[in-house]
Amino acid sequence: LESYRSTSIDDLGSVRWQLALCLIVIFLIVYFSLWKGIHGSGKVVWVTATAPYLILAILLVRGLTLDGAKDGILFYVTPNLNKLASPQVWFAAAQQIFFSL
Repeated sequence: LESYRSTSIDDLGSVRWQLALCLIVIFLIVYFSLWKGIHGSGKVVWVTATAPYLILAILLVRGLTLDGAKDGILFYVTPNLNKLASPQVWFAAAQQIFFSL
């Protein structure tokens, strides 16, 4: 829905055809996944369990081949010990601890 274009709370806007099409595709995928019952679900589980690892591996290779990837990795794994002397760093760390409670 295009609620950001609405004039009031009663006017939700029109249906976005891209989202409606995606919803129909997802409904069809779920329907055909469940159509044959438990016998076909093993294949679906095999694909959905391994697909994220395949996608992550592709993204890792893509990220490592970008310009400046070596510099970014070195910046990430090389600590800057001078920052530990700053009280702002410790204050931010304490904030994160209290936010996680």
